[in-house]
Amino acid sequence: MTSWLHRPRAVFALSMLSLAVLAAAFPARSESAERQDGFRWDEEVPAGSTLRVFTVAGTVTVRQSDGRTARVRGETRNEGDDRIRYVTERAGDGVRICAVREGATCEENGIRSSGRGWGDRRRARADFTVEVPRGVVVRVSSGNGDVRVDGATADVHAASGNGDVSVGSGAATVRATSGNGAVRVDAARGPVNATSGNGRVSVSTAVGPVEASTGNGAIDVSMAALRGRDDLEFSSGNGSITLSLPRDFSAELDASTGNGGVDSDFPMRVQGRVSRQRVRATIGDGGRRLHVSTGNGTIRLRRAGDS
Repeated sequence: MTSWLHRPRAVFALSMLSLAVLAAAFPARSESAERQDGFRWDEEVPAGSTLRVFTVAGTVTVRQSDGRTARVRGETRNEGDDRIRYVTERAGDGVRICAVREGATCEENGIRSSGRGWGDRRRARADFTVEVPRGVVVRVSSGNGDVRVDGATADVHAASGNGDVSVGSGAATVRATSGNGAVRVDAARGPVNATSGNGRVSVSTAVGPVEASTGNGAIDVSMAALRGRDDLEFSSGNGSITLSLPRDFSAELDASTGNGGVDSDFPMRVQGRVSRQRVRATIGDGGRRLHVSTGNGTIRLRRAGDS
């Protein structure tokens, strides 16, 4: 800010400078004036805080920062009469940054929009590139576009209304969702919830539990270990389901398929009538409930480490 240098009164200049310092120290809300050239934001974010980055449409790419400073870059595309504005807000546990169109609002869990032209690729879009420090929780989403997170070391919530979602190795607890697109979570360090309205779901985690579902597509899940006794649920409207489970896995299995079969590496004590499409059985010592269902496809239960 330089305009205060041209004021004729020194007292007024000092007052304006003081206000500028206070605003920088406590920026509750701001909107970028760089609507066509994009958006830049750099600031230290402590471990344990949450960085939220949401775009009404466009890609979101997250990678690890090389220090304690978080960096967010926004690049606008297809701007004409349809404009993108960038909003930065202080949340209680961190920072929220949104790229929104006219009539949309930046909220705690994403962007609220009227929905008109949501999926129209001719409308204005904003691609985000995010660098996140270690230990910072990541929440990112796009209304229409791919979302990719790599190098995050804390909890991750990644979502897209229409696009693929992937979360790379290193993340702790993960929630990954897509309305229409593939969902992939690789080498998570904790529990995972992965869902797609229409697309393949692939998950690997060092320590479960995992829940996964898709309206249409295959599900592949691998858990090296499993903590607690929480129930597990996997479902697909149309697609095979393959689960790689710890060798000492125990559960009460309820598996059903409209057209397919159930294939298990684990010895099972079958309950009731034996059927190709429906299996109720005890695996190991039982305990937790394992519910697996697909409208069309084979259900496979594999022991981790077996070829």
